[in-house]
Amino acid sequence: MWHLLVWIILLATAQQMITEGCPAGCQCNTPQTVFCLARKNSNFPRSVPPDTLNLYVFENGISSIEESSFIGLNGLHLLDLSHNQLSSLPGGVFRNLANLSNLDLTSNQLTEISADTFQGLSRLERLYLNGNRIRSIHPEAFKGIESLLELKLSNNQLVTPPAFSLPHLLLLDLSYNAIPVIQQGVFNAGNIESLRLAGLGLKEVPEELLSGLKNLHELDLSDNQLDKVPPGLHGLTKLNIAGNVGFSQIQVDDLSNLPALQELDLSGLSLQTLPKGLFRSSKRLRAVSLAQNPFNCVCSLGWLSEWMRVSGVVLLRPDETRCHFPPKNAGKTLRQLRDSEYGCPAPTTIQMPSTMPPSTTTGPPTTTKHLQTEAPTTASTTTTTIPHQEQEEDTQPFQFDFEDTLCPPQTCLNGGSCHLDPTGQLECECPPGFQGTYCETGPVTPAVVTEMYIEQVKIIEVTVSSIRVDLQSYSQNKEKLRAIRLTVRNLYGADRRPMIYKLPPTLPEYTVRALSSNSSYWVCLGSQGEGGPEEDLCTETHTLGEPPKHSPQVTQSQEGNLTLVLVPAVAAGILLSAAVAAAACYARRRKGKGHSVEDGGPLEMDGVKKGLDGKGEVKKLSEDPTGPEKTGAESEEPLMDSTRIGNNNDAPTGRLPHSYF
Repeated sequence: MWHLLVWIILLATAQQMITEGCPAGCQCNTPQTVFCLARKNSNFPRSVPPDTLNLYVFENGISSIEESSFIGLNGLHLLDLSHNQLSSLPGGVFRNLANLSNLDLTSNQLTEISADTFQGLSRLERLYLNGNRIRSIHPEAFKGIESLLELKLSNNQLVTPPAFSLPHLLLLDLSYNAIPVIQQGVFNAGNIESLRLAGLGLKEVPEELLSGLKNLHELDLSDNQLDKVPPGLHGLTKLNIAGNVGFSQIQVDDLSNLPALQELDLSGLSLQTLPKGLFRSSKRLRAVSLAQNPFNCVCSLGWLSEWMRVSGVVLLRPDETRCHFPPKNAGKTLRQLRDSEYGCPAPTTIQMPSTMPPSTTTGPPTTTKHLQTEAPTTASTTTTTIPHQEQEEDTQPFQFDFEDTLCPPQTCLNGGSCHLDPTGQLECECPPGFQGTYCETGPVTPAVVTEMYIEQVKIIEVTVSSIRVDLQSYSQNKEKLRAIRLTVRNLYGADRRPMIYKLPPTLPEYTVRALSSNSSYWVCLGSQGEGGPEEDLCTETHTLGEPPKHSPQVTQSQEGNLTLVLVPAVAAGILLSAAVAAAACYARRRKGKGHSVEDGGPLEMDGVKKGLDGKGEVKKLSEDPTGPEKTGAESEEPLMDSTRIGNNNDAPTGRLPHSYF
């Protein structure tokens, strides 16, 4: 009876696991989290467990969703529908998801947002709509979701943005839309801390546009058409104005109101020099990027190298920060340029007022000229002569003639060829294996790769059979990341084939399970569809040596649940039945053996046969008829006589082995 009870419990457990299993083609490795990645199924997954908190339906080819798709998922906190084919969203489609806090619709084909698209999402905190084709947003589209903290609308086709009346909004990204002018009052969200307006085509940013953003810390104005730093900026810690090619001059006063500035990006402008004292007011500056500017490395820029050494500020992209002029410095990086190479005159050659008698020291009369003061003075002066040719080269700014078809020497490195484009800008054609503005970047050495991998790949937790990888630190600085490629390979085990996982960029972390204990693994992160494995960031880690105490419960589909549950249950039932049958048979054998000894039971073997005479006596086959007559108990002969009997399997003579079957 007790084994029947075990069967009932096993079947009930199996039924419960099947009912709460994963949708077909999905994975449920993490509790209350369902991953439906790259199913290539145009239908929304069905039978999602009702206790699911995080649902990732990433790159499934879904073209439409309905309100009924989310019935029973009232507790859902995160919904990732990115990289699908959604072209429209029915009004109120998310009405049943009252607890939803994160909604990712990145990289679909949405063209408009209606007034009731996000109806019912009163607890929504993060809404990602970047990478769609959105042309219009209803003025009341964000009404009812005032709890929103992050809103991303980059890489769409917006021309006129709506007013963002979101009192709790901290991050707003409108980058790479077609919004050449932003009207005052659009940013009706006074708590914005990070504002991204890159690639809009802005020609100016009026002071009153940002005047209401008292908490603004990060401002991105890159890739626009600005020619100066916007006025009225206060309290910024990060400013990015890179890629504004019409920006040719910057003044000391442009940064005077930014004492808290920590990061500044001036790359990709048209700056030929920087005024001395430019960063004097930015006492907290930690990093600056000056890459891809056509710097004229003469004496007026000589202060920069000394300032970088003394201040400790990190120069970002140093290999792309190079001199264009004069010819003797063209192609050299500012970091490697010596002070003497800026052409500043030595201190002994500077003309200083003096009450001393005039010096009689003169240079060679045929190759020198005297430095003249601007106005006559009554004080006597000391005049030092300098060769004419050297003075002209060191003190006069180099003027490059763009009509010349030749580039300055040493502009392109590593054998690259140089030419001028129609605007007079230098361009380098790099040989195979080299790249960069000046062909300065060559094949990456293993030492550099190792240093980069260790710095950027973060392992959160390692157990005897799993590795938990941090994905957020990899994806947070990649604006256009489509998907993350996670590769795990056993370095020294029998099976060294790589395991590759395609994960959504919004996933903060991922746990790789069912690994071998006490093993070394090579873990790599890369961008799906961009570059090959050689560009991945990798690190080595080791699983713990103790054997796992619990097998991970992994279900991949309803079919997988049937296999994982029923097969062990059936096997357990068979073993249980076998054990019960064996016990019963053993009991019958013991009982039958006792009767055969006392009553001459039906056991019959080779060399022994049952013979009954009229009196029911058991006799020997070899009994001598002439021998003495024996009756009763005296006529029995032991069955286990070692000198006469053998078993059916020709075993050695002796005691018969026990057999229960």
